[in-house]
Amino acid sequence: MLDEVIARYADMLSDLDTFAYTVTIPDSGVLTAEEAARRFGADPAALQAPGQPQSPGGISLHRVGTGVVTLDWVNPGDGRQEATERLAGDGFRHWYLSFDIEGNTVMYVRYGDAEGFLEHPEPGGIPFTDWTDHLGPLSAYTELLRTGYDSEEAEAEVDITAACLAVIELESGVAWTMS
Repeated sequence: MLDEVIARYADMLSDLDTFAYTVTIPDSGVLTAEEAARRFGADPAALQAPGQPQSPGGISLHRVGTGVVTLDWVNPGDGRQEATERLAGDGFRHWYLSFDIEGNTVMYVRYGDAEGFLEHPEPGGIPFTDWTDHLGPLSAYTELLRTGYDSEEAEAEVDITAACLAVIELESGVAWTMS
């Protein structure tokens, strides 16, 4: 089953150059698109109706179950990650995933106060620290995520970004679609 989910995402990603994707689900209650816009620091009145084209450089918000999904097609940078992290916090489970044109994948998760992150290729700025030491709530997926890294002995077995999307789907119950 997991192999099928990863294969589905790998196929979807084959034509993409860049994106930033988040899923934010409250521990209780409902997170509306309007409240998500406020957490971003935006005016909820500026939200576009579902199905309407998004403004260039804009982040699209989609209500999914009790939470919100964001999708951004521009090159994700630190500013975008900071903005989407505003959705994380006490009372929320939050997943952030970005992929850029250079093949870098970043995943950040936060479950209340518990945080974890993954950078692919391995982070260069943290000497002598194994990348698995930063997984936090993602630690249960260490072996799966390890298959997305090349080693001296073997090439990666799975697309790391597809594996990250599969983990987000398993953890959140939200499947990513291109629409």
